[in-house]
Amino acid sequence: MTGTRDARVVAGNGRRFVVETADGARFTCLTATRDVQAVCGDQVKVDGTDDPRIVSVSPRRSLFSKADGRGRAVPAAANLDQVFMVLAPVPGPELFLMDKYLAAIDGMKIAAGIVLNKMDLVDEDDDGGLGRRLAYLGSLGYPVYRTDTRGGAGLESFAAALKGHDSMLVGQSGVGKSSLLNALVPSADHRIDELSAATDEGRHTTTSTTLHPLPGGGALVDSPGVRDLELVVRDPTDIGPLFRDIHAISRDCRFANCLHLQEPGCAVKEAVEKEKLPRSRYTSYKWLMTTMQQAKDRKFD
Repeated sequence: MTGTRDARVVAGNGRRFVVETADGARFTCLTATRDVQAVCGDQVKVDGTDDPRIVSVSPRRSLFSKADGRGRAVPAAANLDQVFMVLAPVPGPELFLMDKYLAAIDGMKIAAGIVLNKMDLVDEDDDGGLGRRLAYLGSLGYPVYRTDTRGGAGLESFAAALKGHDSMLVGQSGVGKSSLLNALVPSADHRIDELSAATDEGRHTTTSTTLHPLPGGGALVDSPGVRDLELVVRDPTDIGPLFRDIHAISRDCRFANCLHLQEPGCAVKEAVEKEKLPRSRYTSYKWLMTTMQQAKDRKFD
């Protein structure tokens, strides 16, 4: 034993982690007990040299969770500054999934942004309303970036947004998250190979969440399997504040506790009818409210 050392988790799977100290030393370790719950990005204290163990986890400034196979929120990465939802014209983005992702990220108290990748495939004359939707979300304060990893368009601007921050990319399969990662972090494949070996995983079956340092400072976290996010809220009444536009309009509702469903004097429903709020946004809100209320009812049946 040589006392405890400060380190950061740079890859993790289960109870096996790769940590890195301030001087660049990297090694594999387990958690000392099952009560020590660490994830990629955590600042930790490690004890021991021959059999190092994570003995404690420092307070986190944020915690990102993804949905498991049963739709439950599972912690995946800590201390992120921003999470970008990656879209592509092919496969076409689903409006409900876009709204759910942004609401979920906001619910985790992490800054959310949007990347339209494969922008070279966008038909400006017939984009299915995608341009209008992105412009609307941009007006709500979500930064929007457009990238093309094959031609390199937009990558410099997006890289500047990542500089000095710890960020993550999420999105459906086929939108080009891996291509973006490799374009922004040229050494990503080598690092994944190295860290996968350290956590006893095959390269093509890796499930480790991995932190990749960015050339200009900051890091990009890759977490395989982030195809869906669940809202980290306890009650349906917590959903409204996660829709920035609905929350702003709700200040004009007749009742302070208005759920914007059946209540009279609802400013949100009025805004939908007057086309001041996109009907699809309201539909996404209602769907999330309904599914959460149904889950809550089943819990107490």
